Order: sequence, then structure tokens, then C-alpha cells
Amino acid sequence: MSRYDVIIIGAGPGGIFAAYELMKKAPELKVAVFEAGNPLEKRKCPIDGKKVKSCINCKTCAIMSGFGGAGAFSDGKYNITNDFG
Repeated sequence: MSRYDVIIIGAGPGGIFAAYELMKKAPELKVAVFEAGNPLEKRKCPIDGKKVKSCINCKTCAIMSGFGGAGAFSDGKYNITNDFG
């Protein structure tokens, strides 16, 4: 069994950048990142493939889960106001 100094659950933006910053500041640490979703290249939503017309609640959502989180499919902009939506 492997031993780690830090384990990060979730490879969304927060998890990815937490691991990155830890490795910059303390490269001697053994850091593991665990993610329930698939790697980016394997994230395929049945709706995008026109296999279904609406969400079928996949066990692991290809849009929300996986490396990069939901932001992996965005244009990179963040809303920093609550003036709308």
C-alpha cells in the first residue's frame, strides 16, 4: 500500500491547483489526487453524442466529474458577481 503525505479528493480546479501549489512549495511531499470521474479524453456525455435527448443521470456525470471538473468544458471565464444567475 502506498503512503502519501497529502491526499486530495477531487481533480476539479481546486484540487488540481492545490496539488500544483503543494508541489511548488514542497516538492519532497508525496501528493496523490483521487478523482471519481474519467480523464478528459474519455469524458463523453450521451446527450452530446445524440444517444439520448435529456439527462439520464449517469452514475458518474461526464460533464461535472473528471479531471478539470465542470470547468474543463468551459471557456475559462468565472462569474465573480451575483448580479445575475
